[in-house]
Amino acid sequence: MDLSGMTALVTGGAGNLGRVVSRMLIEAGAHVVACEHRAEPLEELSEQLGSDALTTIVCDVTDEDEVAAMMDRVHADLGGPDALLNLVGGFARASVVDTDLETWQRMLQLNLTSMFLCSKHALRHMLQAGSGRIVSVSSKAADDLPAGRAAYSVAKAGVLNLTACMAEEVAGTGVAVAAVMPSIIDTPVTRKTRPDADYSRWVRPEQIASVMAWLISDEAGAVNGSVLRLYGALT
Repeated sequence: MDLSGMTALVTGGAGNLGRVVSRMLIEAGAHVVACEHRAEPLEELSEQLGSDALTTIVCDVTDEDEVAAMMDRVHADLGGPDALLNLVGGFARASVVDTDLETWQRMLQLNLTSMFLCSKHALRHMLQAGSGRIVSVSSKAADDLPAGRAAYSVAKAGVLNLTACMAEEVAGTGVAVAAVMPSIIDTPVTRKTRPDADYSRWVRPEQIASVMAWLISDEAGAVNGSVLRLYGALT
């Protein structure tokens, strides 16, 4: 897969999934802009990847002014963005009756508002250029709607609905959008929280990254509005 010449912005680019996605896109020839809300993870990512094809930006992706400034900076310095990968998210477990308003709002901000703001301001440049790709991360929970995770599940379902709305709006413009729906992602954090689980049934970050890389490539040019379910061995 050849992503040469592409500028790809990865939100949450230094996280457990983001590190894998950033590395894979760079190896495919893209220039990756990784953003996080703190500098430390980005410094670690730069050390790990050691690549001139990586730019890092500190940005709170729930703050519209910061997001708009980030997109304008990327456009001015590197062109594009040609691709936006919305990886920022958060998880909370609580029943509806036990979910406080702060947790509810935080789940919407991290999982949905961040996607909305980044997509909105990336689209300003993509629509003007007549090309671009946006790929966002939902969750199997948006299908399952499990008990005890209402705030998270509703926010991730919103990712799907926003993707569908954007797909209608960008049809025929040269811009395309899609979403992926992983099940449990096999990361050190999830292994720690579920020590007795069968990890072989979970989806690996490399598998998700490979699909996302394909979705922003020329080979996926006919894809718009699609949702890819990446459930591993889970059903």
